[in-house]
Parts: sequence; structure tokens; C-alpha cells
Amino acid sequence: MRRRPAAVSLVELLVVLAVLALIAGLTFGAVRVGSAQRTARLYLRTVHAARLDAVAGRPAAVRWRPEAAAFEVRRGADPCAAAVARTLVPEAGVAVTRWLRAGVAWLPDGTGRSCDGGGVYGGRVRFEDRRTAWDVVVASTGRLRLERVP
Repeated sequence: MRRRPAAVSLVELLVVLAVLALIAGLTFGAVRVGSAQRTARLYLRTVHAARLDAVAGRPAAVRWRPEAAAFEVRRGADPCAAAVARTLVPEAGVAVTRWLRAGVAWLPDGTGRSCDGGGVYGGRVRFEDRRTAWDVVVASTGRLRLERVP
């Protein structure tokens, strides 16, 4: 008597595909980056690039303009008063609820100061969407880090 080779039935194949789709959906949902986090990362990269420009001899400043709802990047000998070189607008649905009071100007030695003439300082910039909030911590020494707000 001949045996038929073992085969996978259509029902078994559909069950396996459904389980894989469920696992993929759960994984994607867990690692999906929200708009507040994306905007916070972009701001962090912008501030870091401005600091690197200053260390390379091109002073730069990054400042929040609430009336324009955008960050302005300025470059020049007096970076706080220089012409706007670039703007960074938060993604739709992201609110900037906390910012450095007068922006940060990076000095050639890599440290930061306030654009209002204040001394070296640091602070937090907060980005919020409907689901999460993220802070970018700007230290006067030039260290930057991203933190999720509980």
C-alpha cells in the first residue's frame, strides 16, 4: 500500500500566516516612533550640528520663536543676531511646551551661552504629542540627551 507524502493543508498554512501577522503587528506597534520623539530627535541633531559648526569656527545659535512656531538656526559672528540660516518646524500634532528661554548660542570652545547675554547654562526643550512627551536636555558643556517624560 502506498502512503501519500505528508503535505501542509491550506487551513494549517492560514493559521501559521495569521500567527505571524499578529506577531509582526505587535512588534511594529511596540517599536513605532511617535511624532514627538521624531521631532525631538531632529531638534537634538540640529543643536548638535550647530555646536559642531561653532567648534569649526562658524558660530551658531538655535532659538525657539513661539510666534513662528519654529526653531531658527542662525550663523554668523554674532549668531543670536545673524540672519536665519534654517528653520525647524515641529511635525503636525507636536507641541513645544518648554524651551530654552532665549535659545542657545554655541561658542568656539564648544560651550553654550544664552542669546540674551546670560552666562553659560543648560536646560530642557519638551516636545509633546497626544501619546508621549520627550525632553531634549541641553547641557552648557555641550552634552545633549533625549529623555522620555513619564
